[in-house]
Amino acid sequence: MADIDSYIEDLKKKSEERFEQFKIVDISSIKEISNDAYLEKPTWLGGDKKFVCLFIDLDKSSKISFKKHPKTMAKIYDYFTQNIVDILNHPTFGADYIDIKGDGAFGIFEGDKASYKALYCAITFKTLFEQSIRDKFSDEEDQLSCKFGIHKDKLLVRKIGKRGHGNYNEVWAGRLVNNAAKLANQAKDIPQDIAYPLSLPILISEQVHSDFEKNKEFGFYHCCTGNGQPLPNQIEMFKEVNDFSDETLGDKFYYTRVIWCKNCADNYINLI
Repeated sequence: MADIDSYIEDLKKKSEERFEQFKIVDISSIKEISNDAYLEKPTWLGGDKKFVCLFIDLDKSSKISFKKHPKTMAKIYDYFTQNIVDILNHPTFGADYIDIKGDGAFGIFEGDKASYKALYCAITFKTLFEQSIRDKFSDEEDQLSCKFGIHKDKLLVRKIGKRGHGNYNEVWAGRLVNNAAKLANQAKDIPQDIAYPLSLPILISEQVHSDFEKNKEFGFYHCCTGNGQPLPNQIEMFKEVNDFSDETLGDKFYYTRVIWCKNCADNYINLI
């Protein structure tokens, strides 16, 4: 067995070789991430193509977990996360790539309708969460909650691990996933809706909002309130938050509190 000094020197040499060989290749489809061709090479998938990420996460789960039995928390995680994954696999507006991250999950969407599909997934899970999941696992002491973030950006990703060992996973170095998660965390700063205090916000970045401005028929307006009650006229779905500043997200974002009513769902989903 080699001594530790020799082992470290060998690591240094390999690291320098990888550093010199490092490169980024353009990604044409998110499905290329499933290919492990670059598993042991310092080659990342990236480029100028933009994708959309929907990030959904349990809110304050670590605080709740201290009060719950581990078996109960496992049931909550399983119930919560599996429903996210099922919705992200929807046959019409599902994601093109799905991953589990902590006590939540994210989906990545590609193509001209990526922003719309991501929002439809978010509204679908929000509707299910507020109509079923929250009440099932909340009590007088703890109110189960979750947060949503949707962002559009370039990505930078590669698999890291050892071929044949089965212990590798994707590492996301770009801003796409991180900024979707960062947006979701801004939910805590949005004031409650007095009329519908339990209605959760879905946050979208300016880049995603721009897609809806360009093609308003996909969901720029809605015809129901945060609890699905009908409105006399259509109103804009998104509210602007402009007292915000982030180096990569910009100086504003938007949010909506809507859940599906049959009219909205039929109008928008059938366009996909």
